[in-house]
Amino acid sequence: MALNFLTSSEQTLDVVVTCDGEVNSTTEQRSAYLSSGDLGDLGEVGESATRFTIKALSPSEREEAEVRAGAYSRSELGRMLWVESPTESSERARWHHALTDDERSAMSAYQAYLSRVYLEMIRGSLTHINGEEASLDQINMIRPDSDRLTVISELVAHIQRISLLGVEGK
Repeated sequence: MALNFLTSSEQTLDVVVTCDGEVNSTTEQRSAYLSSGDLGDLGEVGESATRFTIKALSPSEREEAEVRAGAYSRSELGRMLWVESPTESSERARWHHALTDDERSAMSAYQAYLSRVYLEMIRGSLTHINGEEASLDQINMIRPDSDRLTVISELVAHIQRISLLGVEGK
């Protein structure tokens, strides 16, 4: 399947996050929802679930987010190691343990870069929370940290999906 780009970066979408106490769903439903963005795939979503409005990012807006995050100074060794790293957690732990200190440092620097990219994508995409104008600062105030990380991850997944894959081609 070829990638398609949305015809307008002004398209918006309301999404919820699966860690919201008003969302009651199975693991399979959560996975389907994160792939489709269709709330009908999610299961039970309460009336008071927090709704995030995000807009699609144009290719230039995505590039700008990467530049603001440090694309020109990121660790290329870290990127290479991140791509090569095993996916299974036990194997990954042993692989990571065998890295040199320089390699661990490079991988850590690259992971920090990715985190900054995700935040910059949200900064460029998030327009409203529950109908009120929103900012990245509000996302950073979410507690506990595990919920904040889930919100960031899921918003980025939705942003990437609507920014890269669209119904109509470019």
